[in-house]
Amino acid sequence: MNLNPRSNFIQKFNARRDQLKSLLCIGLDPELEKLPKISLDSKAPLVHFTETIIRYTHSYAAAWKPNVAFFERLGAEGYFALEHMVRLMKEVSPEVPIVMDAKRGDLANTSKEYAKYFFETLGVDALTVNPYMGRDSLVPYLDLGGYIFVLGLTSNPSSQDFQKQKLLGKDLYLYEEVSDQMAKLAEEYPDQVGLVVGGTHPSEIQSLRVRHPELYFLIPGFGAQGGDLKSIVQASGKRSLINSSRGITLSSLEEDFGEVAKKKSEEVHLQMNQLFL
Repeated sequence: MNLNPRSNFIQKFNARRDQLKSLLCIGLDPELEKLPKISLDSKAPLVHFTETIIRYTHSYAAAWKPNVAFFERLGAEGYFALEHMVRLMKEVSPEVPIVMDAKRGDLANTSKEYAKYFFETLGVDALTVNPYMGRDSLVPYLDLGGYIFVLGLTSNPSSQDFQKQKLLGKDLYLYEEVSDQMAKLAEEYPDQVGLVVGGTHPSEIQSLRVRHPELYFLIPGFGAQGGDLKSIVQASGKRSLINSSRGITLSSLEEDFGEVAKKKSEEVHLQMNQLFL
């Protein structure tokens, strides 16, 4: 039984989406080797880079999606940058929900600790999680009141290795079974469960949307990974966060990389305005 306050992620995202008439989720994947020289030459490269991106692009963000791996690799310095970034997002754009891309998935007692870090210590609005270990590895996030995006059908080429395998005795792919199970979990925990669906699978996005019209989708794979924006928007509808990371934030290595990122985010924003349903 959920005794904690329920996530207000959906309310925050809906308000921001409708204000901007956009589904743009801006991802921050600050791969150290690909950062502009001006950031690398600073005392804290990740802090310099993420702060610049946030200040230049926040006006066009319907959501943020930082990926924790690019911070964890630097140990204490990385965690300092991660926590500084989250604080800055809340200061500069408190109305924009933060989806932490961590893809956690572990035993229930471990999941509870992850949940406490991301939802209580950091105070992010949503978290990506891996459902491979089953329901009891997901419930701790929900009992704490958090919102989770569960990996369903991912955008990478090898998603077919497991996710597109048919289940014995069922005319279902594994990702479809996952989506069905998450829809059931969402009935128990309303407005706390969404699904990750890769933008490189527009036909599958459309079939999943028909299958689960009530679920919110987090859709990576647009832009650098090859997903087509128009196809994704038409297939997914308004209950979707369409993520662009490298295509916006790593589009320049020059000193004006923040201004370039702003221009790129504005371009996507205007495209989404035209496609907004």
